[in-house]
Amino acid sequence: MKNLLQDKNILSSTGYMAFFGAISMLIGAGFWGASGTDLWQALENHQMEDYLAQMEPVRHLLVLGTFFWSLGVLLLGTSISLMSGLSSAKSGLANLVLVCIQCAVPVAIVSFITMLSLAIHPPSAEVAYTIGWIGARLDDIATLLMIGAGPLFLSLMGRGDWMPKWLTVWGYLAGLSGLLAIVGMLINFSAIGFIIIPVGLGWMIAVGVILIKRT
Repeated sequence: MKNLLQDKNILSSTGYMAFFGAISMLIGAGFWGASGTDLWQALENHQMEDYLAQMEPVRHLLVLGTFFWSLGVLLLGTSISLMSGLSSAKSGLANLVLVCIQCAVPVAIVSFITMLSLAIHPPSAEVAYTIGWIGARLDDIATLLMIGAGPLFLSLMGRGDWMPKWLTVWGYLAGLSGLLAIVGMLINFSAIGFIIIPVGLGWMIAVGVILIKRT
């Protein structure tokens, strides 16, 4: 393994950021789930008026959810960037991982703010549909890049090196779930794509534990 892998401080910080980044994302999802709002369903069923009405009394939950999501994205993005340097023999894949993450982090934060804006400054239902659609699609793209493509490419890089075989297979499943999410977007059926969340975030938690144990 390269010298970076021998640096226990870097390994430890990478593992903790992956672990707590995924936990932060789950906490954020919990707040949004507790709000009882579902933008994707509102878009699919053309129920934006009902969605806007639901958001007003639970605005504080949506703000908290956005905070934890933003924190989680920053932690996950940093950890994935560091993990891309653990296998020096595959520099092409490492650069691909970095490009994905450099795109995913800002796109994700913009999508969170865009979706939250519907609760802070509610527009008309027609305008809300357009804003909501943009926010949801940006979120879908960022999710695909971060916890779909990220685990897949990192698994290809770490295969036979620092990553155990079972985690490599799990990374392939995350990539497959990303493909399902793309299909869900194309056929306007978001429920298919949500499988990427437990698979991808679960992989991030697992890889975080693996790296922490290596120290």
